Amino acid sequence: MSAATAPSAAAKQRRTQAERREEAERSILDAAVRLVAEKGLDGFTLADAGEAAGYSRGLPAHYFGSKPDLLAAVARYIREWFFARLEARVGGHRRGLANLIAGIDVYFDACRDDRTMLRALHTVLSGALHNPVIADTVVKLNRDAVKSVEVALRAGIANGEIRRSIDVDAWSVLILSSMRGVVTQCLIDPDPLDVSSLRNTFVTALKRNLTT
Repeated sequence: MSAATAPSAAAKQRRTQAERREEAERSILDAAVRLVAEKGLDGFTLADAGEAAGYSRGLPAHYFGSKPDLLAAVARYIREWFFARLEARVGGHRRGLANLIAGIDVYFDACRDDRTMLRALHTVLSGALHNPVIADTVVKLNRDAVKSVEVALRAGIANGEIRRSIDVDAWSVLILSSMRGVVTQCLIDPDPLDVSSLRNTFVTALKRNLTT
């Protein structure tokens, strides 16, 4: 490699600093998610998030500015988590009903194996009713989630799996709302619900209503 193309020491240092900042921001966001799940939106401070992440109490303010700015970042972080999980489960090889059921499984599986993130998600969803800082992100999350259901339904109609007479817009909202309702009960109820049975019953009922 010539001297002209070799990375300079300053460039290496800049990349290292950027990587360190990205790592610190992610750690603070992870800590903030845990705090949101445990204490709600108002139960912690910026300093608490820094300390919980293993950094100085002042670092979150340096990176995120204010508590509302951190909460907005948390809402975006949760949205990214949800859709990354959905994409990993659905992938490009499923269509129609298979796609829809894979998306449903994202919710039900999270009841078992990612309750902290799920609790944070539902805290943010309810918090958007009174917190304009996160409301825009939650509106986008809701619309995108409904759209993903709609796309699966329309693909199922196109390939003959789902009857054409259904109201796609209404069913998209109803399916998402039903899943979130079950998840809320799972998170609140101290007696563990049989998530696998609920999932199977829900999918069976859904197939019956959409295909006959």
